[in-house]
Amino acid sequence: MTNLHEENTRKTLTVIVPAYNSSDTLEKCLNSMLDEQILNEIEILIMNDGSLDDTGAVAQRFVERHSSFHLINKENGGHGSVINVASRRATGKYMKVLDSDDWFINFRLFVESLRTTEADVVLTNFHTVDTNGNPIREYRMHGINWGIDYTFEEFWANKKRVHEVCNFHGITYRTSFYNSIDLYLSEKISYEDQEYATLPFAKVQTVLPLNLYLYNYQIGNPNQSNSDVNLVKHLSHLEHVFWNVHTSTPENMPLAVNDYFSYKKCKMLLSCYMAAMVKNPDRASGRVWAKRLRLEVKKANKNLYRKSRANYYTCLFISYIKPNHIPFSHMQRGRAYKVIAKWMH
Repeated sequence: MTNLHEENTRKTLTVIVPAYNSSDTLEKCLNSMLDEQILNEIEILIMNDGSLDDTGAVAQRFVERHSSFHLINKENGGHGSVINVASRRATGKYMKVLDSDDWFINFRLFVESLRTTEADVVLTNFHTVDTNGNPIREYRMHGINWGIDYTFEEFWANKKRVHEVCNFHGITYRTSFYNSIDLYLSEKISYEDQEYATLPFAKVQTVLPLNLYLYNYQIGNPNQSNSDVNLVKHLSHLEHVFWNVHTSTPENMPLAVNDYFSYKKCKMLLSCYMAAMVKNPDRASGRVWAKRLRLEVKKANKNLYRKSRANYYTCLFISYIKPNHIPFSHMQRGRAYKVIAKWMH
């Protein structure tokens, strides 16, 4: 007789759904995984992170109808705390995090692709979409061989062709690999997804790139952590995550892994400088904040200080010329911004 635990260990994929006050979006998110042909291969852990609305009730309806859905109620601890708890409960061979205001496409193809691989990391393309579901931008790999395992060194040798998807939305980890590194993400703050997308790569041996779009990442909601208002409001969170990644970087890593960490840290610093000096209505105080951070980076790591120089000066220059009434997203699409960024780099 097969017990429940033995049945669960045969799951191909665990999807972790962090949900906080998500009653308006959760149903669409969960419906994107309702495919009878692969439903017995997956488990969906809906993590109700202390919601104050009807998130739990929406989740419970799915739990009652489908045995693959599970509701876990917990005290509010933030996105990182959800992953910390759920990753250690996951029974699927692979684990993927899907935020409750986002959704999957091509989900069956994705699950089928996971059946025969043992790669530490699987990477997929994704879209950003607006609040109506209309595509904004695609993030994709190109010019590589699909569906074969790469060593990390081989994979990162194609850095310019693959870097766009090396983030939270593009990453799926083999569950036993992720749990073996015993990573605890920062809790009760935003932007810890940078830790999630960086620190495990110190140990990654194999990478599988898949030629499919999986994740639809919704942007444009002013309540999201990535909105301009919240980026400025939570500058301390951005800085905390940067320093946590920096101080947690192992010594004597292989060259490719070291380059990956440097790349990710430069991107984090760019987020800090962009939020402080470009998206911040108080540009003067933002420049002071960013200069202080840059000097601290210089003290900590002169090589990183040099590598992040162009990002800093690009944001500094834009902070002086960008009119307040023009959203930065509009300016990015303009020729002047592209010329400035290219010149600074």
